[in-house]
Amino acid sequence: MGGSKAAMAAVLGDDDLLREILLRLGFPAFLVRAALVSKRWLGLAADPAFLRRFRDRHPPQLLGFYVNDACSRRPQFVPVSEAPELRVAVSRAGFDDGDPFVGLPVDCRNGRLLVLKPGEFACGRYVVRSPLCPTRGMVRVLPPAQLPLDWLPEPLELSSHSACFLSRDSSDGIVFVYLLLINRKLSLQVYVLQSGSWGECILAEGQLPELLNDVWIEMSAHGKLYMCTDNAYIHGLDFVAPHPQFFTINLPNQVYENYKLSCGDDAGFYLIHGEEFQLSVWHHETDDNGQDNWELVDRFCVRTAHDRHEEILVVGVGDNAEFVFLGLQASRAIICVNLSSRKETVYEMTVDLMCYISVFPLMTVWPPIFPALNDEVDHGDNLNIFGFE
Repeated sequence: MGGSKAAMAAVLGDDDLLREILLRLGFPAFLVRAALVSKRWLGLAADPAFLRRFRDRHPPQLLGFYVNDACSRRPQFVPVSEAPELRVAVSRAGFDDGDPFVGLPVDCRNGRLLVLKPGEFACGRYVVRSPLCPTRGMVRVLPPAQLPLDWLPEPLELSSHSACFLSRDSSDGIVFVYLLLINRKLSLQVYVLQSGSWGECILAEGQLPELLNDVWIEMSAHGKLYMCTDNAYIHGLDFVAPHPQFFTINLPNQVYENYKLSCGDDAGFYLIHGEEFQLSVWHHETDDNGQDNWELVDRFCVRTAHDRHEEILVVGVGDNAEFVFLGLQASRAIICVNLSSRKETVYEMTVDLMCYISVFPLMTVWPPIFPALNDEVDHGDNLNIFGFE
């Protein structure tokens, strides 16, 4: 036993060897558990360079997906992962039939699910759930007060929306937006929730280049809002700039509808477009001269749709264009397509109109949220925690 303990101490006392052991844990949750051993282990596990290696070796996994059915107003959760290590976590992610706080999913990110409560659409009462850790309970989110505007016409003839997003840039942030469109005049009020409090209103107003019938906020990423319209443009707002700035992006050729935006790890983003049986993946970035550049990353035929002679409808996407969810109306099915391997997985659904559903993927949490250790829980290099006396 003494020799085993000495060998274990030699291995675990070497930072390089310990990194290689931690690198093979497989899941971010296991990495967080390992970090609880000591401050030294926490320092190695939380090191940015190590986390980049860990993510390259173990990219975030799809656990399942939530379906927002605007017709039935009853959410669904479809489990996907079959990994034994994740079975318990996936089993917690669904909804109880008797749960009075079930709402329609509107966003899902970093282990948090944002839902809009039933019967309270007018006042927009939101709830944040933690499906992978139910003991955290639910957090109710009251929207911030909307600023009055002195230029609104009488009688009121405008298009107005509000949207709420879980922040991609922080573990607890929320972005809330009020949008008003009158003729060509667009007004946005942006609020960011951090540590339970709404920040000051970021007000931006501008003129659109042409009249629009509708405009809606599709995505919030990297301090920017992306708004889709019924024309050939994406309109955006950089709301973290010293002076909030609007910008306009021309859509790629032959793209007008049936697309979703997917945020990337860099400052760019992806556009995933469906037309008949064809799926196209575009990547957008802005060069140093402010010019918009679109690159066609991939285009292929969705075999399931082709074989069933049904056109695809893009209903959901994952980050970094890793996968896309496609709806088939006649079959009442959702196809999950892994965009790197083109593997298609079909899920038969109970929905009435596929054009009224939205899909939000539930992923393993990344980056991991590490605890803060104090001296009382720091085990140092004490091997007794592994059963050695």
